[in-house]
Amino acid sequence: MNNYNNMGGILSADILFKNEIALFAVHQNTACIKITEGHTWHPLHTLGVIEAPTVTPNETSGGTIYKYSTNIRLLKAAISLKEADNLRYKIVEGCILRCKDTNGYEYIYGTAQYPLLGSLNKIIGKKVTDYSGYELQLSGTSIYPILQYYNL
Repeated sequence: MNNYNNMGGILSADILFKNEIALFAVHQNTACIKITEGHTWHPLHTLGVIEAPTVTPNETSGGTIYKYSTNIRLLKAAISLKEADNLRYKIVEGCILRCKDTNGYEYIYGTAQYPLLGSLNKIIGKKVTDYSGYELQLSGTSIYPILQYYNL
């Protein structure tokens, strides 16, 4: 018997902006990432366990291309207006997403060469019971499937 569960979902997520990546290399199915000195991963303050990003393989004449997409709801109280504006500005230039699953494994979506692009939108619920906060939408394409994370 093993100590792993089959529960899905993502426990935590972070992003790293394209200009903060000093080195990004892929070895087998592992992303080896070195972060530019003075920078670090930016945690996304999500609403509990979130849905894993969607990865869709697409066969082309040049090989398999993977399409990534995700919508992540963020706590409004955890992001200042300045931080929201900064995030909105930087994700247009590209980022990579690191997600930790319920077994503690970390995965990378996007690469330095094929970063995820996106938008950050403020959502105000219509009713008291509706969600109010931010929704981060990220998408991109890559020649790599989901990659395991290795920190250099």
